[in-house]
Amino acid sequence: RRPDGAGYAGHPGAGGAGSAVNEFLVAAGLATRVVNLGLPDRFIEHGDHRTQLARCGLDAAGIRRAILRHVAAGTPAERETA
Repeated sequence: RRPDGAGYAGHPGAGGAGSAVNEFLVAAGLATRVVNLGLPDRFIEHGDHRTQLARCGLDAAGIRRAILRHVAAGTPAERETA
């Protein structure tokens, strides 16, 4: 199984583009699983862009891990029946 969608925004996750997409999906009545990824709302140590993304889990490997964790967790209904 795979998530139906994964989103990344190059800014803090709360209140950003990902939140708008989530609100749209709910308002449209679309039951879909989404992985929301974004920069944490905290100070990030200085460094080159790649290093900063890796520290936040937003490099390719970190995004993959987040999606796989999400898939492994299943949907709430799947967890209740498992």
